[in-house]
Amino acid sequence: MDVNEVNGQFQYQIFNNLDLSLFTTVSALLDGWHHLDSNPTSDAVDYARSPIFPKPLGCLAVLWGFINSIFQTNIQTWTNVTGNEAGVALVAMVTGSKKVYAFGAPSTTGLGVHDVHCIQGDPPGPHQADDGIWQDGSVFALKADGTLSAYLGKFTTQTLNTNNQGLPA
Repeated sequence: MDVNEVNGQFQYQIFNNLDLSLFTTVSALLDGWHHLDSNPTSDAVDYARSPIFPKPLGCLAVLWGFINSIFQTNIQTWTNVTGNEAGVALVAMVTGSKKVYAFGAPSTTGLGVHDVHCIQGDPPGPHQADDGIWQDGSVFALKADGTLSAYLGKFTTQTLNTNNQGLPA
């Protein structure tokens, strides 16, 4: 699915200062395309299961959203955007980085990666057959100051409350 096809139905989060020790397998790989097995030991990405991402606080996430809106705090929540806004946020995150890691599916023509978004938790329909765990797309950036950031994107129809097949629980 193309982000531009679903304006207003896409969300993203950016996480900064992630634990580099949880990214050692991928960071040791040479430049280029590498298949990562869909499991927790390969450094494959799973928004709901990867230990590198801070976990949402369940019902407290609603409270954080309320606090953010009133007090303009920076507690992490999903940001609803259009395709263009999602792209601008991603470009801003990677600009000036020493190295960028893109997780997704290899392009079938030329170089590149697509499906750089969540690949689980789809409702019944044409995309649910693609769902699975430890195969989410994302972009990581090793910043010039040595810190690690990640951009995660998903469609508003997707949930991260999934079973062991990546289907909505």
